[in-house]
Amino acid sequence: MSALAEKHGCPKAVGPDARVAFDRDAARLIRSHMDLSWAEAGNRDVWSFISLVALPHVTMWRFGGENRERWVATDLTRHTWARLWWQAVVFAGHEQILAALSESDLNQLLERRSIGGDSRLVRETARVVTELSGDVPRRRVIRDVTLRLLRYLAFLDIRALSDEQVRDLCSVLVTETIMRLSKDTPHR
Repeated sequence: MSALAEKHGCPKAVGPDARVAFDRDAARLIRSHMDLSWAEAGNRDVWSFISLVALPHVTMWRFGGENRERWVATDLTRHTWARLWWQAVVFAGHEQILAALSESDLNQLLERRSIGGDSRLVRETARVVTELSGDVPRRRVIRDVTLRLLRYLAFLDIRALSDEQVRDLCSVLVTETIMRLSKDTPHR
């Protein structure tokens, strides 16, 4: 991991694009080198050890020392290394979708546990959003879609749906969002 961080500019200060590029490469690397069971991946001590003992120099370079959550695994969706392992697991076989997502996009999808807890839901929502044309305000779309999903999930057990039904649901919700956002946008 140290060599990968150096490839992306460590220990020098780098911009957000280089940090995100590091994250995408590191997600693949950490997943391939850490053969963890789900139980082990959910163990906060594993991740705290990595950031505090095994890779403190890379953790410091990536996030600095201000945010405790990046060092101590109190929230695995925000921890420097745990979040990358989970991203690699969720997007296994769909790495092109992960590569197209911003940090903000991932936060909307993975930090909302009722959404992030289902890999299919995360991947299909991300797929539909990343396939949008460039003139669509993606950040607004993903925020609105995740709120719509949260409302649906209060009444729907996503595990009862087939892959095709999950795909259709995500497509419909993104379409609804785009229609609503286009009504809210003043036309010239």
